Amino acid sequence: MSKKLIYLILALLLPIAVFVFLRTFGKNEFSIPVYYEQGVGEVVQPVCDYTYAVPYFIPDSVLQRSGWTGESPVTLFVADTTEVVKVNLKRLQEEFDAADFQLLNPSEESALQDHWYACFFFLKKPWSVVLIDSDKKIRGYYAPTTREEMDRLIVEMKILLKQY
Repeated sequence: MSKKLIYLILALLLPIAVFVFLRTFGKNEFSIPVYYEQGVGEVVQPVCDYTYAVPYFIPDSVLQRSGWTGESPVTLFVADTTEVVKVNLKRLQEEFDAADFQLLNPSEESALQDHWYACFFFLKKPWSVVLIDSDKKIRGYYAPTTREEMDRLIVEMKILLKQY
């Protein structure tokens, strides 16, 4: 009878010990990749007549022309401004402080928009939002029309904000 009691106690203590160990020493985080660290390569279409830095970062002139201030640690470049996207992006404003991130919308000039999408942000469908860190490097592409993509964006923004 006492052997069964000892086994029962050990069976109950093992999960508790694992939980305490992971809570104390574990980190529930993952790193967000930096896009184009090795250069842009074949991503650029022949339309683009621009010399790209290695590792790639968004040029200041492009960001400033979209209204970038550089005051926020995270910037979101939003290419799609449909009602569904606007509603989903309001979740970000509820989740984060205004100082945590900045939303950028492209210029109204459609030729400039297409050039920026293709040559500087490398946007392709279905992606319409680009996550940019404080070093002006691309950290992710998102399609904010679905809840799953918005959840992924929120999680990755939290990790970037904690990092910076």
